[in-house]
Amino acid sequence: MRSKSSPPKPDLVVLVIVFALIGMVATLAYQIGLYANVERAPIAEQAVAPKDFGG
Repeated sequence: MRSKSSPPKPDLVVLVIVFALIGMVATLAYQIGLYANVERAPIAEQAVAPKDFGG
């Protein structure tokens, strides 16, 4: 008697890795889309000149 051959089950580790990669790609794509067209503020501006305190 021959046993019915069933298709191989997917490896659980491979499924977890694929799920994690899809999540990371989706998160990165969301962040790029969110911040791609944002006008960037200058990192530093020139400070106001300190007032002279004399004695």
